[in-house]
Amino acid sequence: MLPMARNNKLILFAMIIPLILTGLGIGGYILYQRIDSQQAKNSKELERFGYEMVGSSRSTETADDLGVSQLSSTFDQDKLTPTQKIIYGLNRDKDGLLAENKTLQTQIQELQAQVTELTKYKQLNEHFAPQQLKDELRSVEHQLKAYLIRSADAERFSTIQIEIMSAAGAAEYKAFITRNRLMLSEDKKQNLISNYLPAYAFCVGDGVEIAANSRSEERKLANFFRTEDTGSLTEALFQDLSSVLTPCQLSIREKLDNDKV
Repeated sequence: MLPMARNNKLILFAMIIPLILTGLGIGGYILYQRIDSQQAKNSKELERFGYEMVGSSRSTETADDLGVSQLSSTFDQDKLTPTQKIIYGLNRDKDGLLAENKTLQTQIQELQAQVTELTKYKQLNEHFAPQQLKDELRSVEHQLKAYLIRSADAERFSTIQIEIMSAAGAAEYKAFITRNRLMLSEDKKQNLISNYLPAYAFCVGDGVEIAANSRSEERKLANFFRTEDTGSLTEALFQDLSSVLTPCQLSIREKLDNDKV
């Protein structure tokens, strides 16, 4: 009897185990389908929530104590899921950072403009530093003198008179850049030396022939144009020079202004 009972139990187990395995398989499949469906639903909710967060019509702009723009949402945060709250917080932080970045960019541009202005101011001051300006005027006088020596129209003037004319041209160049606070490029400087200063120099040369009565007075005039020191000039010589120099200065300055050099 015992062997038969044991066989019956084995047969019963053999019948029940497949049923149990089948049930577990079906249950697992159903559970998997539910989980997959829930995940898809969550994904769609997150996607829809993301689109809603992007829309600018769902929020209004305010400013915090530091003046940084912030967006206050119309969402009811109590109804948001934890994941949605995280996304909402990240978007809010992003908007705040964008506003801060915009403010910083504006401040950077303002600072860059100030740096540029200070750099120009520094360069201008360096340009008009005594030694640097002295070197530049010496260069202008040398170039103008070389131009006059090559000019056939200057053959009627003596060597000392050409020196006076060149020194006077350099002095007028100084007056021009000082009056307008200009740093001329090499091209503009050459334009001034070639197209404006020669006519002025000839005007001065013609006037010097009238104002100076001796070689000594001519040397004093050359020194005056280089140093602007009137101490070596007699009252009569200074008055004569002023009477012939003023028309020359008015002429070149009017031409420079009209040509907008």
